[in-house]
Amino acid sequence: MTYKTHLTAGLLFSSIYFLEIRQTELSFLLIISIILSATLGSSAPDLDTPSGPLWKKIPAGSILARIVRPVFIGGHRYLSHSLIGFVLFNTLFYLFLKLLFQDLPSFIFSVQIAFSLSYITHLFADMFTEAGVPLLFPLEFHFGIPPTPFQKVRIKTGRWFENLIIYPILNIALLYVIIKGILLYF
Repeated sequence: MTYKTHLTAGLLFSSIYFLEIRQTELSFLLIISIILSATLGSSAPDLDTPSGPLWKKIPAGSILARIVRPVFIGGHRYLSHSLIGFVLFNTLFYLFLKLLFQDLPSFIFSVQIAFSLSYITHLFADMFTEAGVPLLFPLEFHFGIPPTPFQKVRIKTGRWFENLIIYPILNIALLYVIIKGILLYF
């Protein structure tokens, strides 16, 4: 999946959680923090790609990406697309939040949830692509939906099905959840 699809999916599932499931009382700071956290969470698995969109948004990102790249064992879609990567990134993000907001445990919890949901959504979405994801890295097996004998019907990243079907549906669903959430407050 492309960056825009991952970002929209991460925002959608975070919105569903906070507006539909948990029905959180949202302050302006919490909304902005959740959006930023969901953006980071949905982008984090692709930090193993030096030319990735998130690196382009960071000042001197291409230089930082080349410095950090050796950390990502195996290259793209290995460590960062596994359960180990999920735990590693979530732990680092939690420590970062704890450092910044140590006296706000409920705030940290909400922002961490947005990051985690978006990260998991990224991995789940990539399971529908041709390559699948190595959830049990360092084992070589890649999980995909549908499973291996039928991998030819999986989505080709950035092609017509993603751009004309999946991405618009995710945007419509996101808009629906946000409008419904806004109407509940009035």
